[in-house]
Amino acid sequence: MKVTLDREGKNIVRMGLELESEKALKAYELACRQLSGKINIPGFRRGKAPRNIIEKTLGVDYIKREALERLVPELLTRAILDENLDVITEPEIDNCDFELGSPLKLNAKFEVRPEVTLGQYLGVSVDVPEAVMPDDALDKALQSVAESKSSMAPVAPREVKMGDTVLMDFECKVNGEVVEGGKAQGLLLELREGAFLEGFCEQVAGKMPNTDFEVEAKFPPAYRNKELAGKDAKFSVSLKEIRERTIPDVNEELAKEVGYENLDQLKDFLKERIGEEIKQENDMRSQRAVVDAVVAQSKVDIPETMIEREQNLLMHQLKRYFEQTGQPFEEFERSDEFQSVKDSKFEEAKQRVLTSLVLGAVVRQEKMTVQDEEMTPYIAELVQRYQVPVEQVARNEEVRRQIMEEVLTNKVVEYLVEKATIKFVPEPAHEHGPNCDHDHEHGKEKAKKADSEQKSEAKAEAKSESKKDAEAKPAKAKEEEKPKEKAGKKGKN
Repeated sequence: MKVTLDREGKNIVRMGLELESEKALKAYELACRQLSGKINIPGFRRGKAPRNIIEKTLGVDYIKREALERLVPELLTRAILDENLDVITEPEIDNCDFELGSPLKLNAKFEVRPEVTLGQYLGVSVDVPEAVMPDDALDKALQSVAESKSSMAPVAPREVKMGDTVLMDFECKVNGEVVEGGKAQGLLLELREGAFLEGFCEQVAGKMPNTDFEVEAKFPPAYRNKELAGKDAKFSVSLKEIRERTIPDVNEELAKEVGYENLDQLKDFLKERIGEEIKQENDMRSQRAVVDAVVAQSKVDIPETMIEREQNLLMHQLKRYFEQTGQPFEEFERSDEFQSVKDSKFEEAKQRVLTSLVLGAVVRQEKMTVQDEEMTPYIAELVQRYQVPVEQVARNEEVRRQIMEEVLTNKVVEYLVEKATIKFVPEPAHEHGPNCDHDHEHGKEKAKKADSEQKSEAKAEAKSESKKDAEAKPAKAKEEEKPKEKAGKKGKN
């Protein structure tokens, strides 16, 4: 097999393949034999029909396509390995010339991993703002425990006001017809501006318990039920009562109710838990600071396409968050905040890709690998989370590859932190002002909340459709992630 390589742009490689005519013909004949065993041809036992009969039955072009489906991935994989190319996208076939009796000629293009020039990565020195336990942390934790044991109880009838929680029944009609799922009994609703449907709660305010009345509201244009989107609705409401939340006092009785012998024991537990959270926060800040320092001293020219793919992945995750929480993403797309959020995702994607490339370079430089026993805790976590047999996880090559990447990332970050000099410094106080970088806008708050949700589900995302849009080896998807993002693949990185 002849292989030619041409490079264009920052990281695009065009590959030309030419397979000898004899080998191409053997692949065609193998496809014939395999197809003959799958079809019934009158006058012949299955698998015994001669080639010319199979060609008349199925057509030469069909058999060629079958042969190429098996042959092309094998040829590309072999050529990539022989040429020692670090491919990060699925090859795109530009041209394929397959004529029987002639060499098979194939042209493909793909992206390869950009070259990284590492700076100092061992023994970096960083100052890390230290997280400390706030003075009111224990009081807030105790209050949270008390709120978890709160209860709702009716209050004496009075005029309803905004902020109350009410118990009601309702029936919703659109164009005089009750909508599907438009009836509710015993609904508890906190009257807040914008809650339920726009203007609904405001019309309930001012009413008295044990009264019936009508409320008119409009479904938003981007409502998830398209049949109701933008339509006027009329609600027949039966207001039952006002409910008030009662929060128990923080005392010995509360401590015993949540499973502790006394209040002091509960406080000790909460202090320990808060202390562990502070430690985890400082560990995370240390990791981030060290990785950022290593990345800052490295050089790599990142192709725009890699950043755009990662940005698309982040926006897809954001859209999924909106859908999962019942929020109309289309409405957010039309908001003033959308473009600024999308731009911020581009910058985040750029940093994620950069970090992933640098960590991968460290993995290769240090010749890090993954042993089977290092993967065991990760497999066990997936088994417990998804309630599937351990064999199903252990034998899934794609999942194993993803776990290897996660283990490698953890190893390389821990290694860099271990070799670094870390100095904790006081955390600067934040002051709100004209240049405050906190996101107070409604849309940005949703995006930030989605970011938090994405991080908490990062492992699950790595096992799902997010792989489809990311960087790939031939026939395998591969994400370019942040730290702790994927650092690289065993053997290739």
